[in-house]
Amino acid sequence: MPYPRFSYEVPEDHLYMKRLLKDPLLHFLLIGAALFLVFGMVKSPAENPENRIVITRGDIDSLKANFARTWRRPPTESELESLIEDQVRDEISYREAVAMGLDQNDRVIRKRLRMKMELLAEDMAGLNAPTEEDLKRFLAENRATFRREAQISFKHVYLNSDRRGAKVQSDARELLSELSTIGAIADAQFYGDSIMLPKEFTREYAGNIERVFGKSFSRDLLQVEPGAWTGPLRSSYGLHLVFMHEHIAASDPELAEVRQEVEREWIAKRRKEVKEEIYRTLRKQYTITIESQISDESNKK
Repeated sequence: MPYPRFSYEVPEDHLYMKRLLKDPLLHFLLIGAALFLVFGMVKSPAENPENRIVITRGDIDSLKANFARTWRRPPTESELESLIEDQVRDEISYREAVAMGLDQNDRVIRKRLRMKMELLAEDMAGLNAPTEEDLKRFLAENRATFRREAQISFKHVYLNSDRRGAKVQSDARELLSELSTIGAIADAQFYGDSIMLPKEFTREYAGNIERVFGKSFSRDLLQVEPGAWTGPLRSSYGLHLVFMHEHIAASDPELAEVRQEVEREWIAKRRKEVKEEIYRTLRKQYTITIESQISDESNKK
């Protein structure tokens, strides 16, 4: 005798609970809650003096000063309460994160701690301001760093070699003769071929000219005497007829002209030296073992 069949629909809320219990996010939250519960049982504020947080008068003054620097006014009473509460929240989060080992094996945190250590080392070293003799000696030893680059003021007329073909040289000679007759007042905008570059440069550094027109053009341009049209000079674009207005030669400045730059570079170099000295001193206190790749490969065999 066949058994009667019964149909039974599972309530939707039961299905929802079933899916919820399988959700990985719920598992993660439950594990997290358990961890916090364990830490709470192990570390009771009444038993552990490390759980005491003190916001000193100095801390509050610092919070006020930082707020005033940002907003150009002192904080209101409610704003100060929020700042203090945020300081407490920050301290609690920091302590709990360290207690859970979240600071371990974190490259970002290690970098930040290294930076703070190096800054602290600089402060402890107490860098003195450089003397006049220090700056003079530093400038003499690093002349190339502070050398004033040559500056050039000129205008040019461009001739497109691709468009003019074999006629480009004869066209250049004819145009040079015409420009020489007109002289300095000739407007470069009305001669030659179009180019997506300025037709006139004023006190431009030789390095910039080289980057725009190429090394050979810059080298030849530095040989041109001011006051007359000359050329053609070849660049990476084609041929140019040039009128040199002014050529300021490269020079080594006196200390008075570059004092700020010299002092800034001296301090940067001294800081680097101090950090290296402190690192070398600290390194001597450690035994450093560096496993070679050869030993690693031999261990695998």
